[in-house]
Amino acid sequence: MLKKSEAIDRLLRENPELKERRFGLPDIGRRIDGDFFNPTVQEIADAIDFYGYEVRDEFITVKKDIDLGGGNPTNFRPFPLSIKRMKESLDTSLMFKYPYTEGDDNIRAILLDYVESLGFINDMPYSYSDIDDKGLCVHNITFLPSTSIAFNMIINIIAKPGDVVLIPGPNYGLFTIRAERAGAEVEILPLEAEDGWLVNPEKLAAKIDDINEALQKVYNRRKGYVPRVVAFLNTNPSNPTGKVMGEKEAKRLEEISKVCQARGTFVIDDLVYRDVTFDEENIAKPISSIPGAFRNTISLFGLSKCYGLASLRAGFVVADEIIIRELINRIFQGMDSAPDIVGQALAGAYNTSEERQLVYKDYFSELRNIYKYKFNLMRSLIDGIDAIDEEFKDKVLEAFSKTNLADSEIKKLLKGIPLIDIPANLLPEAGFFIILDFTKIKGMKYKGSPINTERDLLKFFYKTCRIRFLVGQSISWPNKDELIGRITFAIEDELIISSFKQMHEILEYLTPKDEYLIRLNKLEDQEQMAHIKIDGWRNAYDNIISSKYLKSLDYKQQTERYIASFEEYKDLVLVAVNNDEVLGYSCFDIKEDEKYDSELVSLYIKPDHLNKGIGSSLFKETVKLLHEKKCKNMIIWCFKDNKNAQKFYEDNMGSLVEEKVVTIGDEKYEEVGYYFDLDVLNENPF
Repeated sequence: MLKKSEAIDRLLRENPELKERRFGLPDIGRRIDGDFFNPTVQEIADAIDFYGYEVRDEFITVKKDIDLGGGNPTNFRPFPLSIKRMKESLDTSLMFKYPYTEGDDNIRAILLDYVESLGFINDMPYSYSDIDDKGLCVHNITFLPSTSIAFNMIINIIAKPGDVVLIPGPNYGLFTIRAERAGAEVEILPLEAEDGWLVNPEKLAAKIDDINEALQKVYNRRKGYVPRVVAFLNTNPSNPTGKVMGEKEAKRLEEISKVCQARGTFVIDDLVYRDVTFDEENIAKPISSIPGAFRNTISLFGLSKCYGLASLRAGFVVADEIIIRELINRIFQGMDSAPDIVGQALAGAYNTSEERQLVYKDYFSELRNIYKYKFNLMRSLIDGIDAIDEEFKDKVLEAFSKTNLADSEIKKLLKGIPLIDIPANLLPEAGFFIILDFTKIKGMKYKGSPINTERDLLKFFYKTCRIRFLVGQSISWPNKDELIGRITFAIEDELIISSFKQMHEILEYLTPKDEYLIRLNKLEDQEQMAHIKIDGWRNAYDNIISSKYLKSLDYKQQTERYIASFEEYKDLVLVAVNNDEVLGYSCFDIKEDEKYDSELVSLYIKPDHLNKGIGSSLFKETVKLLHEKKCKNMIIWCFKDNKNAQKFYEDNMGSLVEEKVVTIGDEKYEEVGYYFDLDVLNENPF
């Protein structure tokens, strides 16, 4: 007989995360199959969770913070024709009727006319009688609340377990998480400055081929099929880079389409930022307007980012009829139907009427100008007033004049902010985000504590200024050695100025970095690390371990062992480096379902760099990293006769808790274990 329990208690046992009362972002979720996110996606999820929840303190309910990472568009009136159409719909008193799952055919016909006006064409149409001269019909379209829901459903439809969705990096991090929550695997295609931060078709082809080849070797039809890259997400314009592929990049888009078609990979063409392309002569070009591309392309449109209707949640999908059929099935099974009011708003925004052309021109002429101005305002604070477009200088100066700042303060701010840059070739061409490079801050100290990671960076600004933003890890920034932030300029002028003023002031309190920095190890570090280990053992254990064993240690063999195990342990080793010289390293491990959930396995310093604080720095960075990985406690083992090590661990709040005997070579040695509470050690120094 089942043991009786309260229903709510059973729910909590099965979902222990619900015990915690959260503020800010809700829990990031999990995969539909219950498995863990892959490490790449877990890093993104952790970074977003940190920005949206963990970094925020208990005062958030009474003391507002400054969110420079939000995704809201600027405070601008909703698109008038969407409002007009929704009002007319409400005034007809037909709201008592349940809508059709697929949406009203009249609305779908309006949306169809719109996308055909953009050049959408299916030159391989089906033979149904309602197919028009563009090879399309209303059954190529459906609408629903938000493109985010559409994206989730599309991944569910096209991906089986093990299949891969390829997403460029930088990207909108939540889409990477959503793809995995829907049951797919995610891989990142790194974008590069040398390609103008645009998708390089040759690199895309190589990446898809490499993934498919690896999957072929691993699975070999053990699932009854071989998983493959099923979709490539093409965000155009890009969130967060603001890069645009318009008519000037038509050839690139055609090549992207051909690469994916040749490999049986769908293109998911995300066009939600299309209408806030700054250059109205080069608005993002839909891939489905390229002959031969339609049946392999799934296009997403929405009202949230461009039409001032983020609160409504409205989007529509254009795709091959087969995709739309199953999408409609999923809508019916999950939510029955999309609200008709959503369709009315979409039809008001996306139609081919003369009225729409006139309203669109006025609306977006003003909105694009606002975004271009706000970008120039922000750039004046980063690079200085002389770096911005001449047409916006007077308006930028006017914005400063409306603040309570003294002339001397304004003059200082308009010289630009120290230590923060815009990455090369990355001025936005659309949208309302800018990528900022904080790497010059890396290693600098605030009150003696170094800023080495993006979490350090975010904690530093939050604890000193209550400012937060999305960091590079959240958006799959391709260079992990850099400190990157994604900042919105779709906020009030005064908030932009005051935020940068606070950042400007607090940066003056930073002190110079050490001669070394701490980072994850690289393959080229392994030979130096092997030498440090052997030299460290011979120096520290001369009177502890037998001389015969110490003499047997071999640099070449140790190097080969480290190189052979690099892929397995590359994320579990930190090195302290000065330029290319490795001064020391720490190796750690995460233990699942054990008494101690992490272990500092080794900590070695180059003998001629002892007593310079390098060991303490490596220890602190290791503790910080383990805490970020949700570890709660740590065990460290050292020789019982190594009094120097024991003093070091005791000075760092370690408690002697265990003893054991180990065999090294032909001899046995006693070791002692020190316990560390990572929550206590990781108390924020800022």
